[in-house]
Amino acid sequence: MTLFLLVKGVLAAYFLATLFFLIYLVTRQRALAVVSVWVTALGGAGHTALLVGLMAAQGVVPVATLDQALAFVAWGLVGVLLGVELRYRLHVLGSFILPLSFLLLLPIGVSIDGAPPGRADAPALLTSAWFGVHAVFSLLGFVAFAVAFVIGLMYLTQDRLLKAKRFNRLFEQLPSLDFLDEMNKGTILLGFPLLTIGMLSGAIWASRITDDFWSWTPKQTLTLVTWLFYLVILHGRMNFGWRAKRAAMLAIIGFAVVGVTFLYVFI
Repeated sequence: MTLFLLVKGVLAAYFLATLFFLIYLVTRQRALAVVSVWVTALGGAGHTALLVGLMAAQGVVPVATLDQALAFVAWGLVGVLLGVELRYRLHVLGSFILPLSFLLLLPIGVSIDGAPPGRADAPALLTSAWFGVHAVFSLLGFVAFAVAFVIGLMYLTQDRLLKAKRFNRLFEQLPSLDFLDEMNKGTILLGFPLLTIGMLSGAIWASRITDDFWSWTPKQTLTLVTWLFYLVILHGRMNFGWRAKRAAMLAIIGFAVVGVTFLYVFI
């Protein structure tokens, strides 16, 4: 029952913070942005307690099911949002990221009924340390690519507003195109090594189970395709000067690839 109430409280906090961020986007009242950040931080603390509670109840890292993995990604997105707020005071980011976090947390809000599975219910293969490393680093990589997706949307929105000469409130709140481009590059540079560690640890985990380091299963193949896609993006940015609009569009397409891979792994 404690986890049931906790997840409902976190969802309520994220919903309110999303509402405040969106109102701030229209009214530009700084007080609303400050309240939104604090409500988000409160929800983030509850979200952390939720994941810790699930791990304590199940005896494994709570990322083995689709709803748990989505909740972990939502937690990572909120962490990034709070970090960016602390560093840059970029309030507009909350209007883009927090609705996504709220939606990602909804499935576990529906599935938790106050009686999470006990330790005995966790399959032995999920208690492996290699599984924990694989799952956590892969999902953190997905978090980084999700942020790159959001930044890409912000870039294309700002670019369109500039070309249309629509200098409205949204335009005034969005950062410069150069800043967004650097953020896009930075998040992909962060996500790629995280996904790489996730892939390698997953292969080691698989070898402990099947004695085969790489068996070209559809899940492994899709993950490799995702890894290669972002490798191409980084190669293009580092060696061919891909920037700006092309990079933003590729980040959006890349997240679609990530989404397909993510869903296939869990469904």
